[in-house]
Amino acid sequence: MAGNHEPGTVLEVKAGPHDRKNAFVSFECGGGCDCEQGHTLYELDDSGSRGAAVPCQCLTDCGCEDECEGDCCEMVWMVPELKAGQTKRYVVDKGAGGPCGCGCGCGCEGVAMDVKPEQQVDISVGGKPFTSYVVKEGIARPYCYPVYGPGGAEMTNFAPGDHIHHKSLYVAQGDVNGFDNWSELDGHACTVNDDVLVTAQGPVFGELVSFSDWVSPKGSELLREITRIRVYNTPDCCRVLDFETTWFAAYGGVFLGDTKEAGTVSVRVAESMEVKNGGTIRNSYGGVNDDECWGKRAEWVDYYGPVTSGTAGITIMDHPGNLRFPTHWHVRGYGLFTANPWGIHDFTGDFSQRGDLALEEGDALTFLFRLYIHAGDTDQAEVAAKYLDFIYPPTVSVVG
Repeated sequence: MAGNHEPGTVLEVKAGPHDRKNAFVSFECGGGCDCEQGHTLYELDDSGSRGAAVPCQCLTDCGCEDECEGDCCEMVWMVPELKAGQTKRYVVDKGAGGPCGCGCGCGCEGVAMDVKPEQQVDISVGGKPFTSYVVKEGIARPYCYPVYGPGGAEMTNFAPGDHIHHKSLYVAQGDVNGFDNWSELDGHACTVNDDVLVTAQGPVFGELVSFSDWVSPKGSELLREITRIRVYNTPDCCRVLDFETTWFAAYGGVFLGDTKEAGTVSVRVAESMEVKNGGTIRNSYGGVNDDECWGKRAEWVDYYGPVTSGTAGITIMDHPGNLRFPTHWHVRGYGLFTANPWGIHDFTGDFSQRGDLALEEGDALTFLFRLYIHAGDTDQAEVAAKYLDFIYPPTVSVVG
């Protein structure tokens, strides 16, 4: 629910029909709410008295290049626990304080983003390295590497010998106007970054926006990509990031071809997590491993297996607003893991079914995914519940 708020405004969070644990909630403030000055958030007890301050954070610059006309202010915080049907109230005060800038006085380090111009953005959570978003000149396309999970374990594989184009965590598509922006074979297309903007960092989340062009082997622009990555401040047992990518037909019409060699978001999991090494693939319908998950549609897929800190996994969650939801998955026992709405004829074996898509000049296509990096297997990590936090988060409303 959106609306301006003044000091003393009471907000109510409703769990809805699901139990919540470490769920992030968002209140869209709209313009004119002094978010640039920050806010302090206090939990209210049953009598309406103020309790402890709660880390909260405002986003005042979404990187939208003025498309929102200044009405994109957002306040975000985490609800540690809320049972199904329960509500919790908070009161908002103006101005942030305390050593972490969140008003809680906790000294939390939150999510920090260290920009190394024209090279990469290093992202840490709670003072510990999480990942780096790499954009340096000469690479085929931007990627996140390394990606650390529970216990500091490396969760992804980088450029393995069997598929050197599998660069940990990345975006790619194998047929864009007839060019290959998936592989690194001779004559492949590239994604060339021209700017990265850090729009937020603080006690609750950090966010960057990346601006790139997909270009042909001869350097002609194919489309404009704007990718937004938001990383949340979570306990060490897990990491959560929202990955949004928008493809603009900024340079003329764009044809995206039917191919399994694509990943609107793609991961190559750590070698130790591969199925042959004891790993497991599971999807939202209970499918297990290649035979029941490759090419199948599902709301989410979880890939877990042994790492240095024990068992850990990566879940990719598809959002209901995405094209062809629930998406097909190009997920393999050898470690490749992609959300792929394109390769329908490959996945079905029916060439009369096609995943092609044409964008007219000026059109845009946006995808949103959540990545949940967790300790334990699918059940231990409560992946299904975390998916509901993503698509049906607790609601926030103004009281009175």
